[in-house]
Amino acid sequence: MMRNLNSSSNSNNRKKKWLRLGAVGLALLLLPRRSSLKADSKLAANAENEVNNKVANKFTKEDESALK
Repeated sequence: MMRNLNSSSNSNNRKKKWLRLGAVGLALLLLPRRSSLKADSKLAANAENEVNNKVANKFTKEDESALK
C-alpha cells in the first residue's frame, strides 16, 4: 500500500515540475527581449541614414555636373 502512495506522489511531483517548466517556457516566449528591440531599431536607423546619404550624394553629383 505504501508503494502505491509513493508512486502517486512521485507522479504528481513530476506533473507539477513539467507544468512549471512549461509555464516558464511560455513566459519566456511571450515576453519580448529588450536587446533584440534595441538592435532592430539601431539597424533600421542605420539603414535610413545610408539611404539618406546616398540620395544626398546623388543630388550633389548631379548639381555639380549641371554647373560645369
